[in-house]
Amino acid sequence: MKNITDITITIFVIPILLVIIPIIYLFILISDGYPAIYKQERVGKNGKIFTLYKFRTMDHSSDENIHEEHYKNLTKAQTVEPSLTPGNPIRIENDDRITKIGQFLRKTSLDELPNLFNVLFGEMSIVGPRPLVKYESDLLGEYQKERHSVKPGITGLAQTQGRLDLSLQERLYWDLDYVKKYNLVLDLKIIFQTVMSVISRKGAN
Repeated sequence: MKNITDITITIFVIPILLVIIPIIYLFILISDGYPAIYKQERVGKNGKIFTLYKFRTMDHSSDENIHEEHYKNLTKAQTVEPSLTPGNPIRIENDDRITKIGQFLRKTSLDELPNLFNVLFGEMSIVGPRPLVKYESDLLGEYQKERHSVKPGITGLAQTQGRLDLSLQERLYWDLDYVKKYNLVLDLKIIFQTVMSVISRKGAN
């Protein structure tokens, strides 16, 4: 049922995407050059690696190693524990590599529209924990297996709780909570709440 829902929603919005995606693509090319689509390996269901597609929001010359070092410095070799009241909240600060158009795309979540191709390929779901790169996933230690027991999603329970304002501990808490509770009704509720959050810009700091 979840797979059927994913495909149905994706097919329903394809006509809209055929208009929006080319426009965003051209805006990125004009404002910041090629490439407009960013590809990156992410951890999928059961730890399987897949290629994620999204609109590029960072400078095309940015080094991924910088982002990896940033994560390692934030956690200081600690394992991220799920918590709504972390004693030492780990937050991802604003990244100066993000382009001007990238800031807009992230705040509106339009950068994630190409994720729908991953849904069609069966690698992602509309709703689920956001897919992580390997070094992000490694920070979760023993919680990796449970978090990756479902398909990663374009949006998820964590995104409806605060999007970019949450600490890594809070994101993990809500991701694991989703894994334990997920069902079709919850998915539809999360989709609705995501749309409202994007419209209101809630948690988009």
